[in-house]
Amino acid sequence: MKTLITTLFTVTLFIISLNKPCLAQQTTAAASTTTGATYSLTVVISNVNNRSGKLYVGLANSKASFDGESIQRKTIDVPASGEITTVFEGLTAGRYAIRLFQDLNGNQKMDFSGQMPNEPFGFSNVAMLMGPPDFDQSSLELTENKSIRIRVMEM
Repeated sequence: MKTLITTLFTVTLFIISLNKPCLAQQTTAAASTTTGATYSLTVVISNVNNRSGKLYVGLANSKASFDGESIQRKTIDVPASGEITTVFEGLTAGRYAIRLFQDLNGNQKMDFSGQMPNEPFGFSNVAMLMGPPDFDQSSLELTENKSIRIRVMEM
């Protein structure tokens, strides 16, 4: 019985340690906060098939800002050709997610046909959808300057 309790205690401590950042991560995060270090997140948007309208790109740093008001937003006129790049700057170390949509009719909002998006859209870290992604599925860890790619999807 004593061995079983010791084993359970050891496994529990191991599982708890998996949920904590390692000392190096804690030091890096603390250093960036202390030194005021900030990073940039470059977003490269591809597969923009309809070459009209505007792209609305939102940056989130929590479930609340992913589901609601973004902490930073960019509005981009869709160019006639090529990939589209935008940069979010001055970001502290942490978790971030990107969501975007292409406004084809100029009403500055994502249109739906029933529950399905009627305009092109995209999310960081999501290539295929089985329903709307959440912050955890879309987020990435930012501890240095980073570049990501988002492929625009259409329904």
